[in-house]
Amino acid sequence: MVGVPGRHTVTQLRYGTFVPQGWKLEYTGWKAADAWARSVELAQLADRIGYDHLWVYDHVETVPRREATHCFEAFTMLAALSQVTEHAELGQLVTCASYRNPGLLAKEAACVDVFSRGRLILGIGAGWYEREYEAYDYEFRRAGERLAILDETVQVITKLWSESTVTFDGKHLHLDGAFCDPKPVREPRPPIWIGGGGEKVTLRIAAQRADATNWQVGLDEFVHKSAVLAEHCEDLGREFDSITRTHGPDCRLFDTEADLRMWVESPDGGSLWGRGDPEAYVRDNFVGTAAQVTDKVQGFVDAGCAEFVLWFRDFPKSESMERFHAEVVPNVHA
Repeated sequence: MVGVPGRHTVTQLRYGTFVPQGWKLEYTGWKAADAWARSVELAQLADRIGYDHLWVYDHVETVPRREATHCFEAFTMLAALSQVTEHAELGQLVTCASYRNPGLLAKEAACVDVFSRGRLILGIGAGWYEREYEAYDYEFRRAGERLAILDETVQVITKLWSESTVTFDGKHLHLDGAFCDPKPVREPRPPIWIGGGGEKVTLRIAAQRADATNWQVGLDEFVHKSAVLAEHCEDLGREFDSITRTHGPDCRLFDTEADLRMWVESPDGGSLWGRGDPEAYVRDNFVGTAAQVTDKVQGFVDAGCAEFVLWFRDFPKSESMERFHAEVVPNVHA
């Protein structure tokens, strides 16, 4: 069993899926209304078959190419999905802290929590997509400033969610007697997931302020970052067990190894999205037969990962999303 210092025992596993919104060009050539209708169908299907949470990206332009095609906005999409789903939680991997005024972000998130009857998860990070910043005239500050804004944003949001009036005078953010009503209905507040694996700053912010972390890395790197997070927790006096570690890989299920290899070697295969070496992509993502994917998931669970957020590479089809829940989830053990 793979382990890290202070690794907590995972007692309950939870699984989430992204809902397609066009960011990865999956809706190129579709009419906008048809694309949205399919997203609703997939969200409702995932909700019905038992996924624990549904996710969107907080981006406004596509990858790996900038294309004039549909890319539905994160919080309006979550607000809409809150009205057509019943059980699954709703989150973003991850909200860019510097895309919105922090008071507006706190308000939008609180409203989605109310609309969904307490199902919001706030995923948040420092931001990275420089070309998107440029296109929308967001100021792309140096990494240290973006991380400082992330840290202050989390502080501000938790205050706005819990206090009647908030005044905050930080290095980057300033509020003067701000209200944020309605408050979230979830008690004690919606969980905050901090995305990103920067070991000196991001993981220290997570150790101080996150309910959960999210990394999209291979197993060896997951173990390493877990150990770094544990060190930050020890230094700050926080229980390592109190932070849920989550993983967000790509996923696609195949009937045979030959089918996997044929896909990897195709233009749509493992090297797409700038992932680099196809063999590394296969190793580090949940792609393969059901047995292979089950073994990969189990490896992460044994390393202390408690929740997964999956991007299914055959979206907007539903085959892998359905097969993963039916063929993999029952065979992974906490």
